[in-house]
Order: sequence, then C-alpha cells, then structure tokens
Amino acid sequence: MRAGYRGRMAPLLPDDIAPDPPRVLAAWIDEARATSQPQATAMTLATAATDGHPSARMVFVRGWGPGGIDWLTDASSRKARELATRPDAAGVFYWAGLGRQARVEGPVHLLPDEEAAAYFARRRPETRLAARAWRQGERLGSRADLHRRLAAVRAADDSEGVPEGWIAQRLELRAIEFWQEDPDGLHDRLLAVRGASGWIVERLAP
Repeated sequence: MRAGYRGRMAPLLPDDIAPDPPRVLAAWIDEARATSQPQATAMTLATAATDGHPSARMVFVRGWGPGGIDWLTDASSRKARELATRPDAAGVFYWAGLGRQARVEGPVHLLPDEEAAAYFARRRPETRLAARAWRQGERLGSRADLHRRLAAVRAADDSEGVPEGWIAQRLELRAIEFWQEDPDGLHDRLLAVRGASGWIVERLAP
C-alpha cells in the first residue's frame, strides 16, 4: 500500500455524483488541498494538433467550479496554439494519497482579460516576474539566458499587470470520470456525461 493512502473507503455510488458532478469534482479538489496532497491542483492537460498528433503537459489549475476548469498560459505556448485550432481537451487529476483520480473532457475557450488578470495577480511575485522575462516554449541558448532575462526584469521592477500574450482558458465540463481505488481491485469508476436535460451517470468496469 502506498505511503499516505488511507485504505478502503465507502463505495462511490452514482447517487453520490448526480445531479451535480462539477460540485463533486470541486469537493475532491478542495479535499486534496485541505489534506495537503502533493500538487493538489496539478492536472495533466492533453491537446492535439490539426493533424491529430497529441501532446500533454502538467498545468496548475487556477479555478474550478460549475463553469469548468481554468488555467493560465502564454498564447504562444504549444497548448494555446493547438487549442486555437482544435478547441477540445482532456485533463486528469490524480491524488495518490486519497486513492482518487478524476478525468475531464470538454471544449476550451478564452476567459475575459479581467479574469486572467485576477488569476495572474494571485501568483507568487517571483513567478510573475518570470512570466515577463520570456515567452513560454521559446528556444534558449542556455540556462544562463533565463538568469540574465530575469535579472533584467527584476531591475526594471516591472511586475504589475498581465504580461503581453498571457491568457486564461477554461475547459467546459462535458464529461467527468471519477475513479476511486479499492484495495481488492474493485475500483469505483463512474462516468458523468452532460446531456440535453442534465447529467447522466453510469458505472464502468475498473
């Protein structure tokens, strides 16, 4: 058994998820944060290029709730470029210490500039400075380039507002799969899909 895993939990039932799966997802994220799970708000975000070639990376989500899952990124990043042409994505949260995983799917759209500014203002000062020093994903000659650029931005004391090109995106929740571990392998796996008249929740084989 993994260190920190709390063992057998009460079975996860469809009635635990319906009629509001986004609320349950938010509660799982909040519980992960409250119990100090490592990287509790980290999500693997998967996108695809126009030719269907996939890519994935970890992002720290900045907001979660009925509207969807939000994150910040540079508009020049690979994920932002791919989402500009194929605005659908999937994401996975995994909290080993809780024995839980949540998978999300849905279309992605831009959030208003003021929401991006609010999220950016909540970042630590050093990461706000770093965001001004380079464009996400650009090629660099060496690590020393990072230090030089960061030093120049720090000397300019330019840390107010959102850097040019930084945006906030939201994945609208169309499907959420909840997975809960069982020591005997009888894992609970419930898929919630948003339909025209609300959410439909089904149990899947683990």
